[in-house]
Amino acid sequence: MKQAALKPVIQETLKLVGVVENQSRELLAFCGNEQNLSANFSDYKRFVEKMEHFYVFVDLVDGRIPEFDESKQKPLRKHLSKIRWKITILELDTTRIYLINITRSGRRLPLGSREFLMRRLDRLSEIAQYYDRFGEEYELAPPISEELIESVRQLLKEGIEKAPRLEEFQPAPPPPRLSATPSMSSPSNNPVTPAAGALLPPDMVAARHASSAHASSMPSLPAKLNVKEQWGRFFVEKGSIVAVSQACKMAALSLDQLAQRIGVSRVALTLMLSGQDPMPRPAMEKLQQFMMDQARLSQQTELRRRL
Repeated sequence: MKQAALKPVIQETLKLVGVVENQSRELLAFCGNEQNLSANFSDYKRFVEKMEHFYVFVDLVDGRIPEFDESKQKPLRKHLSKIRWKITILELDTTRIYLINITRSGRRLPLGSREFLMRRLDRLSEIAQYYDRFGEEYELAPPISEELIESVRQLLKEGIEKAPRLEEFQPAPPPPRLSATPSMSSPSNNPVTPAAGALLPPDMVAARHASSAHASSMPSLPAKLNVKEQWGRFFVEKGSIVAVSQACKMAALSLDQLAQRIGVSRVALTLMLSGQDPMPRPAMEKLQQFMMDQARLSQQTELRRRL
């Protein structure tokens, strides 16, 4: 008997599972190379970005698990949780190594590092919450290590204390006053700059226009997420993680930062965006306002690009 073809969303999700598996192997190999674990704070930030990129794909898969048959949902969710947990333990251990190396180097931490480290401190609570909720159900191993958590927490607190505060820096000088009377200057001091693309050959100009046309055809950001209210509880439409991740990328925010902004943990936000957990009204309103603001900025950027 011929097997029924899988739905496109199922096929795409299975491909994403493969991406998650490959990314986990790449992260394990990256962290296994001691040369990558330098004493540079910028390298540590790039490591965190790699981890967040991985978690975005995990969240994408998790949000699509309800599309599978009920008999396959729990095994897939368990498999995904085991991969997530393995990388979470790697995140903790590698963070500890980075912070030790940075502390031993004695280098002054850059501006903005204090806020960055404070967000990493909040991340420890999210990890503990995730294990408390799914550790026993999905048999996550190794078990969470209180010693490792406490070690990373102390290193982060020490870094926060040493990091420069924003108020330590003087504000930038005010801009020069503008005069209503334009000043005269020689033409040599004001060379004429050709318009963008004027010096390009015709074929390259055509390619640029084609690229612009392709960019304009990208899916627009929704100004509002679909939310259903059931008995006073708000459920975000499953798959909303895709639009929210796109908005976060435009706003240069991580999901951790967005979760903190709307008053929930990253784990809770992930579950809410996958439609598994209800979202509190205040968090839902803040999230809708965030999406509305990013959609408006996206439209303004597109209008300026076309002018």
